[in-house]
Amino acid sequence: MSNTITKIASLVVMIVSFIAYVAKAPAFPIASENLLPWSTWFFISTIANIILWQRVMKLLAFALLVIWFYAFAASIVPETSTARVILDDIPRTEEAFVEAGEAIFNGKGKCNTCHTLDPSAPKGRCPDLSDIGVLAGTRQPGVSTKDYLIESTYEPHKFLVPGYGNIMPPVWKPPISLTELEIETVIAFLQFQGGEVDLTKFEPPVDIGSAITEVEVLPPLLLGDVERGKRVFVDGAKCIACHAVAGIEQPAGQTLDDGVEVVAAPDLTDIASLNSMRYIEESIVKPNALIVSGYGSVTVKTNGASIQGTLTFQDEEKITVRVKDAGGIETEQTLLLSELDPEPIEELTNLKDQGYFWIEVNTADTGTKVRGDLADEDAENVIISVDGETQTISKSNVQVQATIIDFDGNEIVGELVSENEDEVTLMVDGEEQVIDTFDIDEGPIYGRALGKRLSVTSPMPDNFPLLLSVADMSDLLAYLASLTGATEETVAEAGASAAEAEDAAE
Repeated sequence: MSNTITKIASLVVMIVSFIAYVAKAPAFPIASENLLPWSTWFFISTIANIILWQRVMKLLAFALLVIWFYAFAASIVPETSTARVILDDIPRTEEAFVEAGEAIFNGKGKCNTCHTLDPSAPKGRCPDLSDIGVLAGTRQPGVSTKDYLIESTYEPHKFLVPGYGNIMPPVWKPPISLTELEIETVIAFLQFQGGEVDLTKFEPPVDIGSAITEVEVLPPLLLGDVERGKRVFVDGAKCIACHAVAGIEQPAGQTLDDGVEVVAAPDLTDIASLNSMRYIEESIVKPNALIVSGYGSVTVKTNGASIQGTLTFQDEEKITVRVKDAGGIETEQTLLLSELDPEPIEELTNLKDQGYFWIEVNTADTGTKVRGDLADEDAENVIISVDGETQTISKSNVQVQATIIDFDGNEIVGELVSENEDEVTLMVDGEEQVIDTFDIDEGPIYGRALGKRLSVTSPMPDNFPLLLSVADMSDLLAYLASLTGATEETVAEAGASAAEAEDAAE
């Protein structure tokens, strides 16, 4: 009789503790200081039932034990980036804001997709944010750390870190759509990276409500078919040869068009959750309009040698270029920008768009040579930064220069004095130099200035508008618009959240 009571008691405890564990009931006994969680009660009672009962009940107990094990294992795995952060009742304290900001940084905000928080980690699409709480205050003269972080989240296009393009979407816009409070917590988390957290409430520079209304008035018009677009992505345009997408195997040795090679390109698994459709379409039609940092091709000359490769790093002093030798072995070379060779500039127009960052001109009225960083330009003037001070030079007051390369590889640059079939006379550093035309290998090459430039181009072909039909392009865009990084689980969670919101509204 006692054995039967023990069996029944253990069975009841097992069922009750299993239900209580699933329902996340408070631990038992409640009055005790040493609370035993329901998972412990369930585990003990299940083992007892497996020992006490016969075959059928053993199987039942074992089945429940397996179910509990998977539920328990899932409960101890850290929440993924799809977890929602509820901020309705968050206290305005440093600990609470930093904790919430970290969850949003790695979750809804998708900041960790492009940014890293480890200077030793592989370079991401956007700058590493280690110690950004200190560095942010040094990026723009007169702009505090907090003001810089506010601008970077609301209006990231206003200031670009050298070497990085304008690819960060304003996080308050769809599809990320962070609220003002969520942005506040992210800013607190970023301030916490090496700096002091300032929780003073601020006035956002953008009226999110009005701006989102404007965006919703003209939603993107996508008439394409996702499945057909996927076939264009894989077999038609063969984007999969260079771009990775989770769930699609990249083919080995895929044959591309002449002049196109397989290169490392950005992962597109969640491209639609990070960028607007305008950006995605522009990336196909005009791939050189905006190049993701670390994926641009560059050709530079230094000490007369030409170096071509992938620009992997750039700051105000140096660049790092990944080059591939004839055997396919890749190495990285770091070059100082000051070591790049200057080249003649024929026309003083659109200098910055052409990648010029340093310029040298000779003024016609005084013969003065002015050289330094290209600060700015307009239709009539170039503005040069010389030793921290700017000088404005009229383009109409610039002498024409001639460049000659002799058969020994020497480069001679000077003002053209005269030229005939037998010789060319240049004024070089205040002295006339006569060069026999038989000694000239290249030139004369005429220019109005000398400049150093860093021209970065996309390795992506720019002829897709010619290769793809309108229908193919529409299908491809529809497929790319579906790449949000969402899984079946996150889609189900989003559906449940929408249903909860609808029920609450009713």
